[in-house]
Amino acid sequence: MPPRDRPPAPQAAVPHQLWHRLLLCCALLILALPAPSWAARERKVLVLYSLGADSASAWQRLIHKGLSAELADKNLTSVLGVFEERFDAVRVGDEQAQAGMEQYLRTKYAHIQFDAIITENYVAARFLSERPDLFRGVPRHYLNHGRLNWQPPDGTAYQVQADFGRTIGIIPQVAPDVRHVVVIGDSTERMQESVNGVRQVAGDYARQMSFEYWDQLSYAEIFRQAALLRPGSAIFLLPTYHDSTGARRRPVDIARQLAATTQVPIFTNWEAIVVPGVVGGYVVSAERIGRAIAKILMQQPPDIAGIPGYLFDYGAVQRFHLQNIPPTAQWVNRPQSMFEQYLWQILAGATLIVLEGILISALIVALRSRRQTLCALHDERNQLEARVLQRTLELMVANTKLEQLATTDPLTGIGNRRRMTEQINKELERSRRFKHPLSLLMVDIDHFKNVNDIYGHEAGDRAIVAVARALAGGMRNIDMASRFGGEEFVLLMPETDVDVASGAAERLRCDVAALRIEGDNGEQIALTVSIGVAASLPEGPPDSASSLISRADKALYQAKHEGRDRVVSA
Repeated sequence: MPPRDRPPAPQAAVPHQLWHRLLLCCALLILALPAPSWAARERKVLVLYSLGADSASAWQRLIHKGLSAELADKNLTSVLGVFEERFDAVRVGDEQAQAGMEQYLRTKYAHIQFDAIITENYVAARFLSERPDLFRGVPRHYLNHGRLNWQPPDGTAYQVQADFGRTIGIIPQVAPDVRHVVVIGDSTERMQESVNGVRQVAGDYARQMSFEYWDQLSYAEIFRQAALLRPGSAIFLLPTYHDSTGARRRPVDIARQLAATTQVPIFTNWEAIVVPGVVGGYVVSAERIGRAIAKILMQQPPDIAGIPGYLFDYGAVQRFHLQNIPPTAQWVNRPQSMFEQYLWQILAGATLIVLEGILISALIVALRSRRQTLCALHDERNQLEARVLQRTLELMVANTKLEQLATTDPLTGIGNRRRMTEQINKELERSRRFKHPLSLLMVDIDHFKNVNDIYGHEAGDRAIVAVARALAGGMRNIDMASRFGGEEFVLLMPETDVDVASGAAERLRCDVAALRIEGDNGEQIALTVSIGVAASLPEGPPDSASSLISRADKALYQAKHEGRDRVVSA
């Protein structure tokens, strides 16, 4: 058969079939691959908070701190769209905060399909649970809802259970001298649940401590009675928002004023109340609640049992000489050590030394013929650096000692006039910037010249030292006492208005009146002091150090004129 009459070869169809099979395999492979991260649908979550903004609520600020930290630590596998709304219940009240919120949410989020709704605290939880038609079908998560044995029919509840056994039990552990505990709460139904929880636990400690409950008092009565408490007592402060008159105040403000008023340790079960001067204890951590919210946002199970824990204020623990602090406890307001303060400088120096070592090693390898010379230079440089470092440290120590000598009264060991004047200027600037009150007490020993004339100058010196110790020992860590000259002292009290400062001055006057100084011949010398109080108010005209001292001095002069041994406010 001629070539032109031959049938087509069957092998010609093979490349075409192979191409189709390759395309089919590629399509199956693409379908089997996971969708890229940019193709993932955004997960939208609405978070409802019971309290106000971070700037107005210490609790809310701590929650956001924990939430941000947890989200920053995790490598998210999906995009999060977080929408936040706040009821601001502390400022406007529970009922007023909920009024109109439903219509507001429906209108604002009418075109948004949420994947979940999270509520934090009791006001937001009650609002959402009472409105099953609001965002119907969206999974709901009720966190820290504040109701005992409550299970919502339309969502998941995560309740932080109060362990009053540990909360109260930490008091005799760290303060074994305490024999009397004052429990401060209010008469609301929610707070009475906590008060009753304390009452149930109190029976277990009946042989060690007596309990007194201030849940039917006004704020004025609470602060007045707290100022009268003496060593051997302690305060357990619940997160109280109301008093017996219906007045509303933030718990953190109550804690600050109590710390400025009382001379006994303050324990609590709420992290936001642990401010300078408040001991703390076994508390519910707002920061860990924020981390739990972040876990729910990422569709992970939150660690609810790990939310409570031991938390202590470093300054308050030192002030009241507390002991047996649990090793797992966290500290707040703790001063940094020298290593922590200069950590980055130390790391930078260590890195520089390492880099220098690498460079020197490379030069040694490259220049073998000069090895001995380079090694000698290297040793000399190390010795020089050590000498320079030693000299620098010696200069730092010497400068620190000189600064202490220049600002410390040699007789009493407290600050002198120069140090007090510098501190007043700093605190006045801070008071104007943050709109916080500042009070100053001018103290003078009555009839001090008679002490020197009758009992001798050595007895006079002992009297000045005893008064200085009584004044400094009766103040908070944030306060400052100084000897202004002769028998005159100045006390500076930041974050303190004139009423609280006058109460503190009255307490100090009584402490000095109780002193007895031994004369040169064994006589017992009684002392009294006159105190003038002046305050710089944030909303008033700006004060200078001299004007504030002058007003306190005028009040002191008035106290002297009225008969001495008294407190007069400018």
